[in-house]
Amino acid sequence: MKNLVFKNFIINALGILCSRILGLVRDILIALFLGAGLYSDIFFVALKMPAFFRRIFAEGAFGQSFLPNFVKAPKKGAFCVSIMIQFSSIVFLCCLLVSFFSSFFTKIFAFGFDQKTIDIASPLVAINFWYLFFIFLVTFFGAILNYKQKFFITSFSAALFNLSIVIAAFFVDKNEPLKTLYYFSYATVLSGLAQLILHLIILKNNPVIKAMILSIRLKKAKTKMKSFYGNFFHGVLGSSATQISSLLDTTIASFLISGSISYLYYANRVFQLPLALFAIALTQVSFPKILKHLKSEQENLALKFMQRAMIFLSVLLLISSIIGSVYSLEICQLLFQRGNFTHSDSITTAYVLIAYLIGLLPFGLQKLLSLWLYAKFKQKIAAFIAFKALFISFLCSVAFIFFIKDENLKVIGVAFSSSLSAFYLLGANIKEFGFKKFFGLISFKICFLIIIALVIFTTMLYLTKPYILNIFIWIYNRI
Repeated sequence: MKNLVFKNFIINALGILCSRILGLVRDILIALFLGAGLYSDIFFVALKMPAFFRRIFAEGAFGQSFLPNFVKAPKKGAFCVSIMIQFSSIVFLCCLLVSFFSSFFTKIFAFGFDQKTIDIASPLVAINFWYLFFIFLVTFFGAILNYKQKFFITSFSAALFNLSIVIAAFFVDKNEPLKTLYYFSYATVLSGLAQLILHLIILKNNPVIKAMILSIRLKKAKTKMKSFYGNFFHGVLGSSATQISSLLDTTIASFLISGSISYLYYANRVFQLPLALFAIALTQVSFPKILKHLKSEQENLALKFMQRAMIFLSVLLLISSIIGSVYSLEICQLLFQRGNFTHSDSITTAYVLIAYLIGLLPFGLQKLLSLWLYAKFKQKIAAFIAFKALFISFLCSVAFIFFIKDENLKVIGVAFSSSLSAFYLLGANIKEFGFKKFFGLISFKICFLIIIALVIFTTMLYLTKPYILNIFIWIYNRI
């Protein structure tokens, strides 16, 4: 069973890695064609809206509520049909609403934009939002695959979004940024459709899908949904807090110097690579496992599993934080510094990246610990914790912007505020998990060995930096 979990983690991580590599290629092209300024800010705001609601209704609250209730549901086919029809209808209506009132929603997501910029951004917001409709269905079908311990397709399918932008880049000109924005936006929506088609092809012989079809034919799609919606709405609060925090960062950045939204975006994209590759990949394969242990009243096995996962994840995230911090400037130069993206943009993005990386370990560990709350149906507590973290992040952002006098450094304060809130999230999740239970998972001997190994690793990293820089330069000159 240990080998199965590790195998699933590797498979899931490979799918995510493939997607993230294409994502970096996508961001390189966006930096090349749009730079870090007005047009890139507009595109990231247009993407922010479907991403905001996707992480609330699709990957966030929905994913955290669907799987525990799906495991308990006696009529799984009927349960899935009810969920799919109700949620897809709601998401479709939301897409129509944003299409008709795109200007209003653009002002909400980028309050600092002037009217001229809003007029440019509004049609793009309306187009990009339709990505949400397809991606909800992708998440729904992906959850069914995850239950069957099949993780690669869902993790890999996100690569189609990145691939669509890469393909669209062949048809645009960096001297026509507005036209480029429309090409990228239509490519985003089409990628959602492609991901949905891929999932439908893979699921055509799945027993759950067959049960759904049978329920529709027999007109027996009614099932008890009270428990699901109770968990879902609490999950919405928790997921929305995280996304509102990201939205507030964007809104605050829209008041700062031009390019601030882009600096946050590019740095966050690099930050998300180890977070997704290790923390998200591990938690996705761990959740069904923890659920099954707790359902079988085998809490000791669940705790042992958590212990191994926590040690493994901590080592990976600490190594990622050290490498990312030491080579932050070189990473940003290698990935983004070309075309309309300048050396000055690389320096600012590198500092923002370091500010994010400070919170990488607590962000990753709290994701793992929060699984315990979701598995125990404590979505309400998780929501309360998330909103307190949101409040802390917002207050810190405002304080940093007020006290930092250098306009170029204020955006770094926004990123650092996010990291500070991550430490609160971790502490609050440990408290709910149980301090005694948590410290029972920690082996101080292993911790000491990890610290010694990391000190040696960091020292070697600094000593070999001149040689590694030559490799960066060699690669950069050939891209």
